[in-house]
Amino acid sequence: MERRSLVGIVVGLSLIGISAACGSTTTVSPPKPVEACSLMSKSEAAAIFALASEYRPEQQASTNEQSYCVYPGSTNGTYLIVDVNWSQAELSTFEKAHDGHHPAAVGTLPSGQSVAAPRFVKVTVDGDTAYWSARQPLPISGTTNYPSLMAATRNGYVVSLSAMGLTESQNEQILSTMLRRL
Repeated sequence: MERRSLVGIVVGLSLIGISAACGSTTTVSPPKPVEACSLMSKSEAAAIFALASEYRPEQQASTNEQSYCVYPGSTNGTYLIVDVNWSQAELSTFEKAHDGHHPAAVGTLPSGQSVAAPRFVKVTVDGDTAYWSARQPLPISGTTNYPSLMAATRNGYVVSLSAMGLTESQNEQILSTMLRRL
């Protein structure tokens, strides 16, 4: 399977699964575009997890409302995909998904297969509320691998981490590093 397809699927699931919030977020002006790869340096990433020897994060060009970055791990199948979104609609959806007043719905794939909504655990990362799911409801296409998902908001941005082969603690360290830059 192509990496681009994998990234598209995981980013799509991330946006569906976490479009929610960490409290009230009122922004005076819309956030400026951010390159997702700019939120964590190579040395910061390497201090948290083993990077591929040919480390080259794959930065996808920013759209008007999001950017994402793929950090390859040193072990086959280990990776981190970071999605940064500054769409006010996405921020609102994220907030509603996690406010406890809007029940999560079951999704349906084009094949007709039902997909359960991800189950998130509320965690605190450097004083910010984040949401962690050890296993997304759909495996990576063509595999039996289920990536984890962690997300939080800060200053009008939604930051989502989709990872394989990383622990909850590693996800928290990564998210903390990235949130400090927003």
